[in-house]
Amino acid sequence: MPASLLELKKKIASVKQTGKITEAMRMVSAAKLAQTEKLDKRFAVYNDQIQQTVSRLVSSAVTDLVDDNGDSLAEVDLRAVFGSGHVTDLLQTRKNVKSTGYLVITGDRGLVGSYNSSAIKSVMSLLEDAKAQNHEAKILAIGSVGASFFKKNDCNIVYENNGISDVPTYEEVLPIISTAIQMYLNGVYDELYVCYTHHVNSLSSAFRVEKMLPIDKFDLNVKEAESTAKVDYEILPDPATALNTILPQYARSTIYGAVLDSKTAEHASSMTAMQNATDNAKDLVSTLTTQLNRARQAQITTEITEIIGGANALE
Repeated sequence: MPASLLELKKKIASVKQTGKITEAMRMVSAAKLAQTEKLDKRFAVYNDQIQQTVSRLVSSAVTDLVDDNGDSLAEVDLRAVFGSGHVTDLLQTRKNVKSTGYLVITGDRGLVGSYNSSAIKSVMSLLEDAKAQNHEAKILAIGSVGASFFKKNDCNIVYENNGISDVPTYEEVLPIISTAIQMYLNGVYDELYVCYTHHVNSLSSAFRVEKMLPIDKFDLNVKEAESTAKVDYEILPDPATALNTILPQYARSTIYGAVLDSKTAEHASSMTAMQNATDNAKDLVSTLTTQLNRARQAQITTEITEIIGGANALE
């Protein structure tokens, strides 16, 4: 058999094997996606409820003060309301912000389409903006792909964590969350943003930047809305004491939600990338098979021509 036919057969066998591998990887990613999507939907319900609860507690304590002074929550000295402690530390916007922390969530592997590259490119744009504002940017890198990139580009990495499981649990992520919050309380940075890829659906995702600390994502009109609806709550012993327990949990759960959402987007991107790779393998096998058939036909035609030529020579 001519060398060209042997090469084509080897290529076809190799591409078919690659297609089997990518299809298996697609199925694995699809299974993990189903798990994280289920957790993500459940957690979204919990996160909405705890956000409403925190908004209600903060609103009950500061709405009158904000209305009386005509100030926003960021301009109010919360120590007069909650005293000195974790509640004030987590809520109070710091003046003269000098450094900003960016908790960047990427993956630990490739073969996930543009999941990692898109997030890194967007974060680099944020770092340029921070530099233009004379803010020192400090990165908390979650995921080895992002950590490696930022190290190569001499970015200021103050924390790094790799190897988060494909279906992360709250207990697994808690050390990361606790470290990020403690670094904020210790003054390592004056504000913290979480940068991650938000899962929209199996075919699309979107980069998100959410301010996590200080916590200022509140609906201060919730008190007025509940008053209109004639909803009456009794808070014992007082909102400040309740917030002292709930607010740190809210901060931790919000960051965990970003990690879970990002993992869901990673699995979706991996599944799509492996599906595309499998389809490309099938197309390539079809093209190579056509080439093989044509080469065989050419070989047969050549052999027939040689036989007829030999027969004619004998006459």
